[in-house]
Amino acid sequence: MSHLVTSRWKAVLRALALTLLLAPPAALAQDASVADAADAADASRAAAPAPARAAGECVADPLPADHAPAIEVTVNPPNPQVGDRVRVTWVFRYRTNDRVEFEPDAVALQQPAIELEYAREQPERDRSVHGERDGRLRSEVTVALQPFRAGDVVIRPMNARVNTGDEIARICTPEVRFRVRSVFGNASHPQARDITRPEDVRRDALTLRNVALGLDALFLAVVAALSIAAWLRRRPKVVPPPPPPRHPYFVAREALEVLSRGDLLARGLTKDYYDAVSDVVRRYLGGVRGFDAIEMTTDEILAWLRKHPLPGVTLVEVENLLRECDLVKFARYVPAHEESDAILASAVSLVERGRPMMATEQEASRGGAQ
Repeated sequence: MSHLVTSRWKAVLRALALTLLLAPPAALAQDASVADAADAADASRAAAPAPARAAGECVADPLPADHAPAIEVTVNPPNPQVGDRVRVTWVFRYRTNDRVEFEPDAVALQQPAIELEYAREQPERDRSVHGERDGRLRSEVTVALQPFRAGDVVIRPMNARVNTGDEIARICTPEVRFRVRSVFGNASHPQARDITRPEDVRRDALTLRNVALGLDALFLAVVAALSIAAWLRRRPKVVPPPPPPRHPYFVAREALEVLSRGDLLARGLTKDYYDAVSDVVRRYLGGVRGFDAIEMTTDEILAWLRKHPLPGVTLVEVENLLRECDLVKFARYVPAHEESDAILASAVSLVERGRPMMATEQEASRGGAQ
């Protein structure tokens, strides 16, 4: 029995000794295998390519600060509800010598996860460029969206291009965020409203309402009639144009006829008679030749007629008539009755012989009727 126990302990001691002898080489081999695995992993990481950029990610190129445009984004309405037509507008302000090109990415605007759709009817694009007060230019791009689910909407930055003349650089638009509200408002658990009470729609019940509607219509008609009448009164009236001026020939002939039928000589008003004859002749000469003969002296009238003679009338005849009238008016000369008749006949002869060719028979008939 003791021999059997002794042999078992010897076997255990041999196993322990063998384990101690073989343990260091195995540990070193394990450490070497771990180090080799780490080196292999580092090598694979070094050889692996850089991670690919996400599809649609905005990339901006370096651009001088003075060429970088100012970008502003507006959302209208600012607090939309489910089903509303939302207009998103990008406003670019940039230098006068630069150009900005921006085409919204329809894929980025259509977001099925939040049920945001690119509206079927898009607003007409305004491709024009407008000037600002500070000397910069402004352009706008508007897109219509339609959300069908309540929640927060995030539109990622998109690429636009800036043409500075020397280079074309890419820029990123700002991120757009807005919240779509539910049509039920802030109620977390909306409930249906109670049924309203029935309305009495019988003919007798509607009589008072019909009378009220009739009075309202009558009031509107009266107000409209008064407004139209006031507008018609304030409207400027169309004044007919004045009749064309009569020719001096007809005016002078009528005035001489009035003098011939008058009684100035019979009442002894010889000076007034000669003064009237002189005024008729002066107005006739001034009207035909276009000058104010009433305010001129006889010498001034003769000087004017020397430059602008009257066809059919001699300058001597005009001078004799005006000088004789001046004698009676200013020198207190008292002519005989025959001389008074002769001065009127001279005036009539002067007017008739100085009648211009433009005085047609139609004008003569009209002047005779007046």
